[in-house]
Amino acid sequence: MVIHLWQLLAEDLLALDRPALLVLIGQTQIGQPVATLTAAVARLAQHAKGVERERLLTELLILCTDKEIAAMAEQIIERDYGLPETPMMRKWREQGLAQGLAQGLAQGREEGREEGREEGREEGREEGQLAVLVRLLQRRCGPLPAALLVQVQHLDPAQRLDLAEAVFDFTRVADLEAWLAQVG
Repeated sequence: MVIHLWQLLAEDLLALDRPALLVLIGQTQIGQPVATLTAAVARLAQHAKGVERERLLTELLILCTDKEIAAMAEQIIERDYGLPETPMMRKWREQGLAQGLAQGLAQGREEGREEGREEGREEGREEGQLAVLVRLLQRRCGPLPAALLVQVQHLDPAQRLDLAEAVFDFTRVADLEAWLAQVG
């Protein structure tokens, strides 16, 4: 099962009661940022002590893709837990890497969504074209043996288009067999 964090509600992530996952809260949809971030930070701080707590809270800040959410989380951490700026946080701040990471994550998510949509559309088109082609073949040639159907399914999109044009010249299954033999 694939979970898309940007589609998950922050409150649902909190409800899982898994402190280690709370560093990802900045990647989710946060309806009530102050209350949600305060609760997430409190659970992280309660769960871990010392260096581990600093690491988890730093990761929470780094993984916040929204600048306002990241600033809010940082204020809550500094106000409630007095977390000193770690060398890692200082380095990220100085180099602007946190902002770049956040922008890269947001852009990557959007590109991934669009790429997934396009792949889905293309797959749907190919499946639809194959279904129409099989129906045309069966209408022209009658029932097709399973072995021939498998061969048709394994044709690339260009070959399927060529077959769709050639089907109008077919009158029997032998014509399809000859065409497939010719294509190789």
